[in-house]
Amino acid sequence: MRRQLFIIPILFVLLVSFAAADFDVKSTAVKKDIFAGEVAEFTVEITNNFDQDDVISFSTQDSSWVLLTQQFSVPSGETKSFAFKLSPTSDVALGIHAISIKIKSARDNDVQFELFVVNVRPYDPIFGEYRPSVQFGVTIGKEVDPRKKIPVEIYMRNRNALDIGMAEIVIESDLFNDVIRTSLGPLEELRTEYLYEIDPLQEPGLFSLNVALRVKNATISTASQNYEVMPYALMTMDSEPKNFLFKSEEVITLENLGNAGSTKTINLQTTWLERIFTSSNPDSIVVKTDQGSSLQWDVYLGSQELKTITVTTNYRLPIIILLIIVILIALYYVMRSPLILSKEAIIGESEEGSQQLKIRVFIKNRTRKSVASVSVIDKIPGIAELIKKKSVGTLHPDKVSTQGKGTVLKWNLDNLEPFEERIITYEIKSKLKIIGNVSLPSTRTKFMDGNRERTIYSNKILVTN
Repeated sequence: MRRQLFIIPILFVLLVSFAAADFDVKSTAVKKDIFAGEVAEFTVEITNNFDQDDVISFSTQDSSWVLLTQQFSVPSGETKSFAFKLSPTSDVALGIHAISIKIKSARDNDVQFELFVVNVRPYDPIFGEYRPSVQFGVTIGKEVDPRKKIPVEIYMRNRNALDIGMAEIVIESDLFNDVIRTSLGPLEELRTEYLYEIDPLQEPGLFSLNVALRVKNATISTASQNYEVMPYALMTMDSEPKNFLFKSEEVITLENLGNAGSTKTINLQTTWLERIFTSSNPDSIVVKTDQGSSLQWDVYLGSQELKTITVTTNYRLPIIILLIIVILIALYYVMRSPLILSKEAIIGESEEGSQQLKIRVFIKNRTRKSVASVSVIDKIPGIAELIKKKSVGTLHPDKVSTQGKGTVLKWNLDNLEPFEERIITYEIKSKLKIIGNVSLPSTRTKFMDGNRERTIYSNKILVTN
């Protein structure tokens, strides 16, 4: 009867294997003779006949066996080999077992069945009548912070009366490894936590933890669990201001001491006037906050990366321009003439063949100090002549002379007191009737400015009839 039960699954698998499949399966036993609590191992070779990558999954309806290998990915058109492991439960019967494994394609749900034969032996040559049967497990947080110690909890429960004595717990991970020596008595139960340190700058990612219980150099139980190293960013900021001659420079240093990149937002409060004269490297944007407008930078820093922001506020150019303006104004007031000289002409009576003009020369001291040795010199063009007449209050020329075709008039005023103004008036008569425009030359004034003699000129006059 037992032989018939063994043959029926084999015939079922053979019948299914004749159907056309998108993948081929071939298995080879590596370790089929095991004791209770051991793991059976086979080499499974899968050929993907389809033109797309596929994921092959394994399952069984036999509740007496636990599949330690549940899925595997196979690229398109390739053949891939891997270790297939299954473990009996604690209540599995001794003897030969044929376990039917359902092999399913994730791409099109194509299914094949493969038979794996395992012999569960009744006793162990190492341990004698009792073979260690230990409930074994490992617990680690799904998410761990690399800056803190990682707790790993090991659970062991001896299921039988065998005094296991000394045993080794072998912990293997990509980030830490350890071998722990302990003992486990008959039916004893232990739950122990161990702490491990990893590099605080460990890059984030998913890692696996594999733990094995070894007794007398034989592995009697294993457990595994995945955990994830969490990313974190630890930003530090330092500011160093420098000021020199109306120029300020602030160097902001940012550093990420974490294991993952992150973006840091920096705001620098400034007034609108400061922003006019402020530049930065890298460039900033202007944002409005509750406290007012500010300069803002969004800086991305990778793990262990350092960046600087240089903010420069330079008032030198406007101050230099302002100084130049002040200097020019000062030079103007220092070097300008203390006297103002202007001239005007008023057309007077007209007679047959001639025209009278009244000439007025205005001279004013616009400073708070006296001006000495002032002389006013004017010239009458040759087409006109001076009308000599004496009037009360009129300042007559001190000297009248002929020069070329014109007449030169000279007045000596000696001193002009602060803010004093004089008006020199005289009349001329044209020798011919003025037709069109007549230009009268500028009046010239000589005076002493300190220890040097200076000369200034009035405006020219254009007389139109």
